[in-house]
Amino acid sequence: MAKVTLKRIAAEVGFSEATVSRVLRGHGRRYRIRPETEQAVFEAARGLGYTHGLSVFKPKPLRTRTLGLLVPDLSHHFLGLLARTIVAKAGESGLAVFVCDTQEDTETEIQRIEQLLEQDVDGLLVLPVGKQWDHIQRLSHRGLSMVVVGRITPEVQCHCVGVDNYGGACEAVEHLIGAGHRRIGCIQRLPHSWISEERVRGYRDAHARHGIPVDERLIVGDLYGQRNGYLETKRLLQMDPAPTAIFALSHLVTLGALRALREHQLAIPGQMALVGFDDLPNVDYFDCPVTTVRQPMEEMASLAVSLLLEQIESEGNVSPVLIKLPTELVRRRSV
Repeated sequence: MAKVTLKRIAAEVGFSEATVSRVLRGHGRRYRIRPETEQAVFEAARGLGYTHGLSVFKPKPLRTRTLGLLVPDLSHHFLGLLARTIVAKAGESGLAVFVCDTQEDTETEIQRIEQLLEQDVDGLLVLPVGKQWDHIQRLSHRGLSMVVVGRITPEVQCHCVGVDNYGGACEAVEHLIGAGHRRIGCIQRLPHSWISEERVRGYRDAHARHGIPVDERLIVGDLYGQRNGYLETKRLLQMDPAPTAIFALSHLVTLGALRALREHQLAIPGQMALVGFDDLPNVDYFDCPVTTVRQPMEEMASLAVSLLLEQIESEGNVSPVLIKLPTELVRRRSV
């Protein structure tokens, strides 16, 4: 069988040998090579049986004993804790982790991925920004060892580990409805993110199951943090009629809501019920311990690292799995 050369691949796809070489060495983005060109080169190389020097085309067993971890916002309580938990789990296997804050920006995420690949990490753990998956999909097509954490999507051919955000939101709102509430405010975190959409969908469907129409004015919020929860709670309290309960879609939003309710001197749960999401450690120390949806952080981190190691050590010969972990509603005194 004739040796497969760069010249032969170039002739197959109709691009220059230089372009083919850059793509196969994982430098396509650096040289502004179009994604469809990269994909064509990889498919041609795979079809011709080319294997030489494909650092991003075919996964290798652990060599550098380093992983890359991309997180949208390390200052966010839950994401910061999750990142530390992942680093600890990787450390138990003797691996070091390069942690990158992608600043809730897709372009920054793409740049950090390229930088990590240049560091020759053995694999990537990605908590993606937003809902743009094209660059993640391209990485999976290139055969890079990678696990997507916190998102579940069949569109990407790699392992995904996340939680049932929809189910957790349904259970939280069902709990409020069961306590007699019919006007429930919903404060989002980044409304166009996949996670917020899943939680709002759960909020809507819980209402539908009980035949309760959703007042669209009760779904508010367009920012990420504590200030969002504070301002939107004050806005909800100005409505006529005001809600009798609030569902806050993240820990920071919950903190902001608590501050606003305290300023308005509203008793929890006597005058306003409150349910949050994430269940971070300090919720037990609030003036009124808050009912929250708990995410299985330890299990998610452990599974993500284990799946990535399995993929690396098998040199990519494993089928992608999608794991959706159940949440738990931790009932306290705020409802």
